[in-house]
Amino acid sequence: MEYPQINIKLLSEEDRELVKQAKQRAEDLRLTFKEFVLDCIRNALVEESPDDADSATAAEIEALKAQIAALSEKVSIPSATKTEVHTLQERLNQLRVGISNEIKKDREQLASLTLAISRLESQIEQLIPSLNLQVDGESNADKDSDWLFGEGSGGVGGEDVESF
Repeated sequence: MEYPQINIKLLSEEDRELVKQAKQRAEDLRLTFKEFVLDCIRNALVEESPDDADSATAAEIEALKAQIAALSEKVSIPSATKTEVHTLQERLNQLRVGISNEIKKDREQLASLTLAISRLESQIEQLIPSLNLQVDGESNADKDSDWLFGEGSGGVGGEDVESF
């Protein structure tokens, strides 16, 4: 089996200094020089080239600008002065107070109506026994017309009165 090998001639002093710094960095990271160089190669292959990165970033920026422009057209955000905002807040608070007062009035009126209905029901209940009316399916067959004439069915000229 054949293994790949990299042979690089470093002729300049600058290149030799770079190798020296790389060996020191590998030592600092507790890597072999081989591991360090391979990691550098891997990282270089993964990273985008500066031109690609710049163009990709520029394209992303342009796409974002287009989205912002589209949203700006859809959403109209009004501008207002500090005084106008304060005036609107005061008006809103006045409306809240007004609505609360109306609700309170409605509750008071509802309570008054409920009390009036209760009193009427009470008065009707007091009238029912004195009129001897049929209530909830109870029958008053033996006193058909007592409530109307105050006596038996013959109370007015001896005529019979039919029960309702």
